[in-house]
Parts: sequence; C-alpha cells; structure tokens
Amino acid sequence: MGMGRIGMTFVFLILSISACTSVQQSSEERVLLMRKLEAAKQMDEENARGDKSDNVQADDSIYQASQAQRVIIRLQQGQTVTQSEIEDALDVPPESVTPEARTELIKELSIAENRDELGEQNHDPGNDWLTWNSFREQRERADSVSKALQAGVNVPWSEIQQALRVPEMQ
Repeated sequence: MGMGRIGMTFVFLILSISACTSVQQSSEERVLLMRKLEAAKQMDEENARGDKSDNVQADDSIYQASQAQRVIIRLQQGQTVTQSEIEDALDVPPESVTPEARTELIKELSIAENRDELGEQNHDPGNDWLTWNSFREQRERADSVSKALQAGVNVPWSEIQQALRVPEMQ
C-alpha cells in the first residue's frame, strides 16, 4: 500500500523544514565554519584564475566565491544563516564534469523534476497559484537543464544547482 497524498505532503513538509533550519553555532563553531568558507572561497578564486577554466567555469567560480564571502560577512556580523545558505556557499564547482558525473546529474535532475511535479500536483492553481507556479517553473528548469546536459551542452554549475532545488512546500 502506497503513501497517500497527505502522507507525502507531510514528508515533504518535514524535508522542507529541515532544509531551511537556521544554524545557531557557538563562537568556536562559527570560527571553524568561517575558516571552511574562506577555504572554499580561495578554491573558487583559484579555479576562476586557473588555466583549465573556460568562461562558464570561471563565472561559476567567481559567483561561488562571492556567495562564500556574503555568508562569512553575515556570520561575522552575528546574523543567522540557514543550513542551505551555508551548503551553497561551501559548494566549489568542479573544474569539469566527467561523463559519469553528467549521467549522475541527469538522474538527480530527474528526481528533482519528479518532486517538483508532485508539488505542482498537490497545489491547486486556483487556491495557491504562487506555490503551484513555483513548482511548475522549477520543474521546467530541471527539465531544460537535464535536456541540455543530455545534448552535451556545457551548463553553468550555478544553473545545475538551481535546477536541483525543489521549492518549499507550504
């Protein structure tokens, strides 16, 4: 017997809440996290300057370095930062995507697309158009990036990461 609509909605609600939780750290943990963010930022900056980087990879690395810097500043100011913001800032785009990694990304995009479609189906556009539309747009984004990867197009890492995100259930 499968999980009903209410059960799936509950599972997605729990996943969404845990993905958006704010991280409250001790001062030691903040310092350690800022060191990790600084290391990620430096790697991003090195990748942007590297000989192996093409323009797309360099742009991704510059973008990621700026994300890390923004989170570092917010932590230094004592502001609350969500776990997903931290994870995004710690992400260092790969220098290249191997055929195996491309295949794995396409599988992950398919899973994200299915979750987006489920969210879209669970929201009535007449009652909650904004939420319904965010799932629809995200599903289309995941589909577009997946097709581009399947066609061998060099897709920016930031676009891939954006397509993998599933909107929060409300």
